[in-house]
Amino acid sequence: MADLENDPILRFQRKYYLILMPIVCFVVPTVLPVYCWGETWTNAWFVATLFRYTFTLNMTWLVNSAAHMWGQRPYDQFINPSENLSVSVGALGEGWHNYHHTFPWDYKTAELGNYRANFTTAFIDFFAKIGWAYELKTVSHEMIKRRVQRTGDGTHEKYGHSHKGEVWGWGDKDMLQQDKEEALVINKKPQ
Repeated sequence: MADLENDPILRFQRKYYLILMPIVCFVVPTVLPVYCWGETWTNAWFVATLFRYTFTLNMTWLVNSAAHMWGQRPYDQFINPSENLSVSVGALGEGWHNYHHTFPWDYKTAELGNYRANFTTAFIDFFAKIGWAYELKTVSHEMIKRRVQRTGDGTHEKYGHSHKGEVWGWGDKDMLQQDKEEALVINKKPQ
């Protein structure tokens, strides 16, 4: 977390949050449609601001509720988070929760080779390309296969077999050295 706490952009955002949040969340989404597209103040406030804010909050809450109750658990059947396509579409890629909780250090939050239903990864990849994100760690196919066969519920499309074992994050004491060596580090930070 030290890298995040030392990032100047994140420090600025944290320092001025109480000023920035209402401006970015409510003022800009109301004013922009009025001046750029000739929208009425009423429509801009109720649609671009309140509806958008309410929809976004509900999608976030779905990740924390539906994606922990309904869906498959191909990576770890012993935890509540599940893979939920509906939540993932509504929350722009955050519904692949079983993967995310099984491999919390993987920046992709899902085992998808492209950006299909996982726009969060595209967003992070964009910032990696412009140099704002680095040291992006992701899980190798071999590691996924071993984990699915060890703890999955049998629903993984490629490796449906399961056993026990848990890892809570990058560098966890129970994480196998082989897993650390096989993890792919994308856009490695220059030394």
